[in-house]
Amino acid sequence: MNGDNRNLIMAIALSMLILIVYQIYFIPDEPIQQNQSQEGYAGQTVEGLPATPSAAALEAQIAAAPLAATADRIMIKADKIEGSISLASGRIDDVKLLDYGEETLDDENRVALLRKSGDEDSYFTEVGFLDGNSQPLVDKNSIWQASGNTLTPESPVTLSHEENGIRFSLTYSIDDGYLITVDAKAENISGEARSIRHFARMLRNKPSVSDFFISYEGPIGVFVEDVKEQIGYDDIHDDGYRTERFESEAIKGWIGITDKFWLAAIIPHDQSDTLFSFNRVKGRTSNHQPTQVDVITAGATIADGASLSRQFSVFAGPKDVDVLESYNESEGVERLDHAIDWGWFPFLTKPFFHALNWLNKQFGNFGLAIIALTVVVKLAFFPLANKSYKSMAKMRELAPKVQELRERFSDDRQRQQQEMMQLYRTEKVNPAAGCLPVLLQIPVFFALYKVLFIDIAMRHAPFYGWITDLGQADPTSILNLFGLLPYSTAVFPDFLNLGIWPILMGFTMFVQMSLNPPPPDPIQAKVFKFMPLFFTFLLATFPAGLVIYWTWNNILSIGQQWFIMQSVKKASAKKA
Repeated sequence: MNGDNRNLIMAIALSMLILIVYQIYFIPDEPIQQNQSQEGYAGQTVEGLPATPSAAALEAQIAAAPLAATADRIMIKADKIEGSISLASGRIDDVKLLDYGEETLDDENRVALLRKSGDEDSYFTEVGFLDGNSQPLVDKNSIWQASGNTLTPESPVTLSHEENGIRFSLTYSIDDGYLITVDAKAENISGEARSIRHFARMLRNKPSVSDFFISYEGPIGVFVEDVKEQIGYDDIHDDGYRTERFESEAIKGWIGITDKFWLAAIIPHDQSDTLFSFNRVKGRTSNHQPTQVDVITAGATIADGASLSRQFSVFAGPKDVDVLESYNESEGVERLDHAIDWGWFPFLTKPFFHALNWLNKQFGNFGLAIIALTVVVKLAFFPLANKSYKSMAKMRELAPKVQELRERFSDDRQRQQQEMMQLYRTEKVNPAAGCLPVLLQIPVFFALYKVLFIDIAMRHAPFYGWITDLGQADPTSILNLFGLLPYSTAVFPDFLNLGIWPILMGFTMFVQMSLNPPPPDPIQAKVFKFMPLFFTFLLATFPAGLVIYWTWNNILSIGQQWFIMQSVKKASAKKA
């Protein structure tokens, strides 16, 4: 076996191995249920600003449901979100997104972004007060007094509490979108000067898990202009704990936790003396890996009778480009839209994103928008593809002569290559011309894949027939004859559940490859025959929208290639 054949087979085998490993290790299993919650406050003062919690401090706080989950609540009612705020600590731990269903567009269960303390998947944010040594000034089980029962855009609500000689108040206001603002005020009535810090934190008990390398999910923030910071589990310390700290550099930065489609972020209004920190703990199971992000201010001494206020905004909503950019502008936030992971080719991903959404507005269907975008991309590559297909058509006609040379000089490989190259020069054919369009399509493919994966507008976007969500794989499976047989195929690996669209893609790829000149080497020819089958299994796990793109692209390529082949045949016939 020569080196070219060996490399080709190794590449295909490696691709299959990656697919299998991905199916086994990177597609998450059903979560293990646990009755654990995570509590924790800031640690001790270090160089004027407080330290982040230690691993032991975080783990020690895992306990039964805290009072915050069972205390009375004030309701949140706005155009885009609803939920409640606990009167214990004033914790925001119940936020649902009214425009988004859990499983389908019409699902009555709206997406629960923030979730109550005490639940095994608790996810909350709160604003509070610390003393000069970064110890909490308010007991976490204290019940605050509310000025009203419901928080609306027209009716702010104030929670008040008095403890340790300080009168505290938290005034909540909400806009028509996804932003809750908390004005945290401390008034000193102790009869002596007091040192006070403000803090805001967001804690998630269960981890957010990235989908392979496709999109980052986890703690995220912007503290320096146009620079995004992320922290993962990759280099957690030996003690199972990792922390990172950042200071804002003259911008209105933010810190939060991102999912594929959702973002929860804390935005301090005054950042001149503010410390941001990421904290992650590798728990005893994959289901318990608490994540906490903090915003903590430097200490300030206030005299008796004086007061100190700080404002923090909490964004809890979708990673919608228009929504995030609108807050960049209206609130002066630095790059809130950086929560969206545009991937390796942002110069392609962003234009594709805007083009797809514009085409969707024209056609009223994202599937049709994908088909229209495929035509646009095809037109952009049309001149290059024409040149390539002409070269391949000539190569197909030269195939008998090439085979004759291989047989004539089968014992002299060097002479064989020389004679073949002379034939190509005489006929003015470039044997590598067919590879260039494929190479150029790779970044286009990945960019479009990225758009289909991260664009929240694609979530639950239907096409026609059985495709009810273009962002998910084709739900049909050949293993139960596409639903004709009454049993589920969920027990099988995803790549074996071949849907109708992946099969159509494989068929069109087979037809397209049959139009190409056959490789003169018999081993390569056999390998290329299996390529459509390999890609059929591979794309069975990809979003249906991407498979539709690839299928339609194949159909257009078949038409273009067939037309050019006929033209070359006619030209050759005239010469003869």
